[in-house]
Amino acid sequence: MSPATLSALAAWLQTHLDEPQPLKRPGPEEVTHLALALEPRDLPAHLTADALFVHRSRGVGEGWPGLGVLGAHDGFDLHLTTGPNRVLAARLGWQEVRPLHWEGQPAGLLATVPQPTWEALRAALHAELGGEDDSVAPTLPITGPLRVALMNRLNPGTAAMAAEQGAHVYLTGQLRPSALGAVRAAGLGVVALGHRRTEWWGLGQLADQLRAAFPGLQATLHPGSQGSGPQGPAEL
Repeated sequence: MSPATLSALAAWLQTHLDEPQPLKRPGPEEVTHLALALEPRDLPAHLTADALFVHRSRGVGEGWPGLGVLGAHDGFDLHLTTGPNRVLAARLGWQEVRPLHWEGQPAGLLATVPQPTWEALRAALHAELGGEDDSVAPTLPITGPLRVALMNRLNPGTAAMAAEQGAHVYLTGQLRPSALGAVRAAGLGVVALGHRRTEWWGLGQLADQLRAAFPGLQATLHPGSQGSGPQGPAEL
């Protein structure tokens, strides 16, 4: 494996997260310690690092002078939060995974889960992600294996589509009141996993993947005062 450099990290993000321009600010090439955060406010004013990865990097500005800045927004959300998140599907042991599209764009996954009941599914999600924001139990009897749709949006159209595709439970970031009528009409269960919670989970997965790709790289997560992850700054 090649050593971690700012250019190599940027190339990895471009390939694995489909991020067209992951290098947001140049800096020293050699990177031993990478600090990761969801947004600039989560980072301390002074930190020990050679470079930064910030999911929402626009607010970095002139902060943390001398450090290169990497970022990924849409690709990070698509691959590591809700939507077609095959990393989460693999960790939870989902089977028969196939993509779902909405308006011609990748929007999520349909899968069969190993849990036989609504309660067991929620327990597995809580164990992996640290909780949920809200949920609505399914109203129609579940026959056969439990199937879920993991989607990056919730509206009446996507709820109806998921039900038509055979989903029993709809997983997404936020519960939209405007979609509740369609959800209830379809008999779907919904688990709102939480926008920031799923982002924090994705940030941890990204750190794991970068450490595997670049042995010796230290990756420190910074949740800041608003972090909803189950733990504080962690070395991965």
